[in-house]
Amino acid sequence: MNTLRTICVSLIALWLLAACQGGNQATAIQALSQTDSAFSTLSSQQGFALAFRRYALDNAVLLPENRAPLESLQVIEQSLQTLPAGTSLSWTLQEADTSGNLGYTWGIYTFTGNNSAGQATAAYGKYLSVWKHQSGDWKLAVMMLNSSPGPAG
Repeated sequence: MNTLRTICVSLIALWLLAACQGGNQATAIQALSQTDSAFSTLSSQQGFALAFRRYALDNAVLLPENRAPLESLQVIEQSLQTLPAGTSLSWTLQEADTSGNLGYTWGIYTFTGNNSAGQATAAYGKYLSVWKHQSGDWKLAVMMLNSSPGPAG
């Protein structure tokens, strides 16, 4: 009888431990999702360079399409400063997940601006971001962008 009681108590303890860990992961995923969305909002409202400075690690890497990797926050900021005035990058999160102090997000982005004739243009694509949890915050480690057809295609 004591053996059965020990087994039951052990199973309940394991179940509770798993439930608590699942709750922690759900909380981490929610926090990462909120961080990704706040990053997009700041990028859209005040520019990608400023948003990158706020959310990225000093040794972050940006992997733009058809270009060499941009390694370090300083290099990324210098490159982003060359974007024409009035350009805007925003994105919509599709999925986020975490494991320990690492996480990822991916989704669909919209890049808007004006062409050389002053006409409004839009480009669309997908992004994938890798995040590290440090000092209580999610910080961007790597972001990759690649183009795709617009919303209709």
